[in-house]
Amino acid sequence: MNKRLKLSFGIVMFLSLALALGSVMGCGAKAPAAGASATAAPDTTKKGPAIKISSKTFTEAAILGTLTLQYLKGLGYPVENKMGLGELAVIRPALTSGQIDLYWEYTGTGVINLMKHDPVFDAEESYKLIKEWDAKNNIAWLDYAPLDDTNGIVVRADIAEKYQLKTISDYVAQVKKGEALKFVSFPEFDGRADGLPAFEKTYDFKIPKGDIVDVAMGLNYDTLKANKGDLALAFTTEPRIVTDKLVMLVDDKKAFAVYNAVPVVRKEIVEAYPTLAADLKKLSALLDTKTITELNRQADVEKKSVEEVSTTFLISKGLMR
Repeated sequence: MNKRLKLSFGIVMFLSLALALGSVMGCGAKAPAAGASATAAPDTTKKGPAIKISSKTFTEAAILGTLTLQYLKGLGYPVENKMGLGELAVIRPALTSGQIDLYWEYTGTGVINLMKHDPVFDAEESYKLIKEWDAKNNIAWLDYAPLDDTNGIVVRADIAEKYQLKTISDYVAQVKKGEALKFVSFPEFDGRADGLPAFEKTYDFKIPKGDIVDVAMGLNYDTLKANKGDLALAFTTEPRIVTDKLVMLVDDKKAFAVYNAVPVVRKEIVEAYPTLAADLKKLSALLDTKTITELNRQADVEKKSVEEVSTTFLISKGLMR
């Protein structure tokens, strides 16, 4: 966040400072901070409307939005910070009405919640569906990131080793053999058509009722840590998968819809900045599931600010100085 400095120097100090700055800039110093004269760095400032960048409120969304804000600002795009606006019911109308210009959405959310389409399990198919559908709304879905923030099944490391579990099919085989493995779930997941019923149908098995441990959302990891469960429903980019050393089973039969993250932008902004799509592709290409999980961990577990997490990542990847 930029800090505005109030100047209270006398005229002599002002002139001294001006001379010093002139000397430094003459030696090829970095462009001045935001708020300085726009003519100080004409070669890096892009001409066009300010891009109002927003995000949903959860950590991952805030990170994606802040990465975009800092990155584009560093490239000379005029940007406005509208972070943390709200969830889908709030942020989507803000986008289509022009209150904001850009935020990150998930392909699965677009297909299922916006299009009212059945879940899709292939990344490219899901992306093409929502991209083509939303074009009529003058909304562009740019290149999607490799990261897939969807449902998954995690297992305690000792259980994974004991039963040699690497895929969900490996787990299903143990259930069919009669092994009593406690599956930690949520009531919401149990009752949704695209939840437990769809999961069991895809893998052609039934979890015995006595082996399902229902908990409140967010308590799944604590339940595993307390050894009151063996496996659990989880989100694939959740940092506790890393910190608790859990094993994410491969969804080898694709029971869970794909949720790749995508920068969605108003068509007017894409047309105003012909280089925007290519520039954002350089960022999105770096954001796979492992990477975003680590960034989430730094924010949620290490309690670093989203701004610090974002800045450090961009600098490490050569996308910001």
